[in-house]
Amino acid sequence: MEFEIKTLRTALTVNLDLTDAQTTRLQQIQELDEKRLDSIHQTTMIQQQRTRWHDKAIKHKQFQKGNWALLYDSRFKNFQEKLRTRWLGPYEIDVVFPNGTVRLLTIDGSRTPLLVNGYRL
Repeated sequence: MEFEIKTLRTALTVNLDLTDAQTTRLQQIQELDEKRLDSIHQTTMIQQQRTRWHDKAIKHKQFQKGNWALLYDSRFKNFQEKLRTRWLGPYEIDVVFPNGTVRLLTIDGSRTPLLVNGYRL
C-alpha cells in the first residue's frame, strides 16, 4: 500500500531523492486537480444539455386581459373514458399576474376569484 502512495517514509526506505518524491507528489496533486476540473466541466455541460432538452418541450403561452381560454381539469386525467372532456370553460382572462397566475371570469361575467396556474390553460 505504501508503494502505491509515495509517502516520505517510502522515499526514505527506497533511498529516493526527496526532491524527486516531492515533484512526483506535486504532479499527482496537479493531475487530481485537472481531473476534478474536467469532471466539473463535463457535469455542467450535461446539465446544460438536459435543461435545453427539457425547455424545448415547454410551450410558452402569453395571455392578456380579455382573451378566452379553456381550463384543463386534472381530476379526470387518470380516467380513460372516451367521451369525457377534460377541459372546462370557456373563461375570460381578467388579470395576468407576473408569476404566471391567471384570474378567470365565467361567461356570465361573475367575479368569482378563480385563480389558476397559467400552464393549466
